[in-house]
Amino acid sequence: MEYSRTEWDLLLWPRTWHNRLNSVASTLIPGIIIVGLFDMLTSSDTIITELLSASRESGFIVKILAFIIVSAVIGFIDVFCFAWPIADLCRYIAKRSEKFITPGFNIIFMKSYAFSHIYFLPLIIYMNYAAFRLENIGPETPFISKLLIILLVIMAFTQQFWQLGIMLRTISVKTKLELPGKLIAAAAMLFWSNITVYAFYYLIGIAHKLLDTIGKTV
Repeated sequence: MEYSRTEWDLLLWPRTWHNRLNSVASTLIPGIIIVGLFDMLTSSDTIITELLSASRESGFIVKILAFIIVSAVIGFIDVFCFAWPIADLCRYIAKRSEKFITPGFNIIFMKSYAFSHIYFLPLIIYMNYAAFRLENIGPETPFISKLLIILLVIMAFTQQFWQLGIMLRTISVKTKLELPGKLIAAAAMLFWSNITVYAFYYLIGIAHKLLDTIGKTV
């Protein structure tokens, strides 16, 4: 089915991309890893430096493997705990309003949430390198550097709403929910993300402590 392309395709992924999301669980694995790496690398402003400095040590391979495994676990918890309840809510709304919803929507919505993080991978640089901070812009800073830093700051402050837009587009493509149902889903996503963020930060803090312990024992 043809549709008219808009500027939203660049920001919220094209509708064809959302259409291709399916309920095959194995293709969710890369998204889980992306989310885990994003969570771990943006929650510490020293972890990349620590990993690079550890490359000269004998236990480097063990540390990297531990980091990847821990990141994958964090990614799974993040994706499952955020997206599954929202997907269940969408299915409930669809059932009550007798509207169509694609079979396997839970996995599809988890993919939408997970892969929406791709847009924000540049924030890893923003969080780990002080040179990219807004407070470090000065008169001598090149224009291109200023523009890049400002774009990263905008990205950081709009991430929650940007991802919300991507996930709402998935709901629009994969369900026949009407506007009231979509508004309920949007409100639920905002509420749930603000509630779970504290639990995730605590969990990620434990993960970093675990990696520190592993690093000291190898």
